[in-house]
Amino acid sequence: MPFSTIRKTIYKGVDTKLGFDIKNQDRKPVNLLGKTVMVNVMQVRRGELVLQRRAQITEPQSGYCEFSIFGYDLTDLEPGIYQLSAQIYEDDGMARSLYSDLNRAATMEVEIVDGAYPKFFNSTLLHFTEDNDTMISQPVASNLQRNDSSTLHTLQIETTNFMGTLTAFGSLEYGSMGNYSPIRFIDGQYWLPLNSTPTSPTIGITGTHQTQGWNWRGSFRWIKVVYTPDVNNTGTVDKILYRS
Repeated sequence: MPFSTIRKTIYKGVDTKLGFDIKNQDRKPVNLLGKTVMVNVMQVRRGELVLQRRAQITEPQSGYCEFSIFGYDLTDLEPGIYQLSAQIYEDDGMARSLYSDLNRAATMEVEIVDGAYPKFFNSTLLHFTEDNDTMISQPVASNLQRNDSSTLHTLQIETTNFMGTLTAFGSLEYGSMGNYSPIRFIDGQYWLPLNSTPTSPTIGITGTHQTQGWNWRGSFRWIKVVYTPDVNNTGTVDKILYRS
């Protein structure tokens, strides 16, 4: 364990690596060859295990380990004080406690802090309703509505033998039912051709199934996506994901 009573700070939105030396009671390095070190992160009030991961033994003869906490590990965790503990599994299978100070404290405090880096948001699966021959998605909260500083937006479109057009609309109004305007994609187009044939100029894989990615930049409160099949279309739009 880190031989320190100082609380460690871990920021949401980025990866963190904690390095520590394992030493015996005489403060000499413990040889970690053939051993395994597991590290736990616990929620203090509930005593709930929120993360457990094997530490990477980088210098076994000198007893040095590194424990990685990735940004996605913290996505669902509230900011606050957590406890970190660790145990070492000997080559005989015995699990032994590791201590963070001379008083044999088995835990040390870590503080998870939010707000220093952009938040991670999962992609949103769009659902569509039909209006005549056009499919219109539900309004989706965009970067301004979520207080997100990122201005890059992405659509991931999965189709099967589909031929038609697609566009995105953005709104700056506080309500999702307000006025929407067409969005210009990064390549300069408003309407995107969705054609699954190998001669198509769109992005994706050739053949009967195609995945395409399209981007635009801007600040919006709400986004809608609309696609219209060609009159001779026999294919389907299987899935459209949005994220900003």
